[in-house]
Amino acid sequence: HYYITNNLSSMVNQRRLALPNPHLTEVTEDFLYHLGLTTHDNLSEMFRDVKFIVMGGSSNTMLEFAKYARGELYLPSDRLENLCRSERYGLWKVGPLLVVAHGVGAPSITILLHELFKLVHYSNATNVMFIRVGTSAGIGVEPGTIVISENALNASLRKEHRQVVLGQEISRPTILDQVLAQALLMCQNDPNIPSMLGSTLCAEDFYEGQGRLDGAFCDYTEEDKIEYLRRAYSMGCRNIEMESCAFSSLCHRAGVRGAVVCVTLIDRLQSDLMSPPDVERYDELVRRPHQLVIKFIKRQLGLKIKENKSLTQATSTPPAQPVTS
Repeated sequence: HYYITNNLSSMVNQRRLALPNPHLTEVTEDFLYHLGLTTHDNLSEMFRDVKFIVMGGSSNTMLEFAKYARGELYLPSDRLENLCRSERYGLWKVGPLLVVAHGVGAPSITILLHELFKLVHYSNATNVMFIRVGTSAGIGVEPGTIVISENALNASLRKEHRQVVLGQEISRPTILDQVLAQALLMCQNDPNIPSMLGSTLCAEDFYEGQGRLDGAFCDYTEEDKIEYLRRAYSMGCRNIEMESCAFSSLCHRAGVRGAVVCVTLIDRLQSDLMSPPDVERYDELVRRPHQLVIKFIKRQLGLKIKENKSLTQATSTPPAQPVTS
């Protein structure tokens, strides 16, 4: 059993996630299609004690994070089972922590969040926090900087998530939990790792959407790219990724605490590619948000924090040029 200290998890008195979809009351069995679970499974027994859902893009990376979390939370080193019964996502339970691999981009994370919100609701879990971790491209910050998102801006540099529903474009605000963001920042006390609050630019794809010059198509100049990135910087953006608008909008809509914690791999005002030294330390950079989030979770659970604990390498050999979002 895990007892939450008098921090964020106890600010709301055992609040269960409500689903505002009236059509679900007419469903006798609800299918979480892409998780391979249904309401005929004993979801309450499986997930009722979940207090934290931490998600990232890569299945391999998030499995390694789950292994690291298991050791840090002093849990038995039994084999971690992927509870996702489809090939779409990854789902590992580590005590009160649910570790999830969400894939790449807004469509993938949007589908997953719908089903995770329903899973939390049907399992009767309460006061669940959602945290997205990952890599990102920096804007005017040095590689290795941890950016905790205060806001998410879309590619038009607006704080909104756009979605077409029944042929009409709907715009919803991208609101992240500022108290949670500040609490995460307070857990970062390593003077060798630069960390900050900042706005995040959420692109719609990896290449043209991020103003890169190395895609199959490019109809703009490097000067155009720099002008756009400088405009984003002037609006407070310090990094770029591809999920924060959907994540923040849906978490706010569901009424759950949401935060985004990413590490920067490059400074896009300087280059589109990682430098050779940063490629060499790729695994260490990827682990930085993981270590910070585990510190936060341990503080919430009242567990002793081991300083400078290294996470086992997620990959033995870093890719020649890792992706940056």
